[in-house]
Amino acid sequence: MGNQYPHKFTVILEPEEDGGYSVHCPALPGCSSQGDSLEEALDNIKEAILGVLKVRREESLPIRRETPKMVTEEIRQILADRAEDGLPLTIETREVELPAEVAV
Repeated sequence: MGNQYPHKFTVILEPEEDGGYSVHCPALPGCSSQGDSLEEALDNIKEAILGVLKVRREESLPIRRETPKMVTEEIRQILADRAEDGLPLTIETREVELPAEVAV
């Protein structure tokens, strides 16, 4: 299979009111997780991403290439939701890297 899955994904970290973070992966709709700390949230989203990639690979489904527009849209939506809920507009983006051997 020459079609290599990307092994880097941009994720968006959203601080929760009661501490901890929820984290979203715009390139994989519906792929999100959370954690009590930044590190835990990043570890958890990495696991979630690997799970989604595994299922997509087993079902021979394509993975959409991440685009800046995709990430921007997700950020816009999250900020709009936070503004609506009266939450501070503080979010972060990070790049998570998957082990090379899963990028097949």
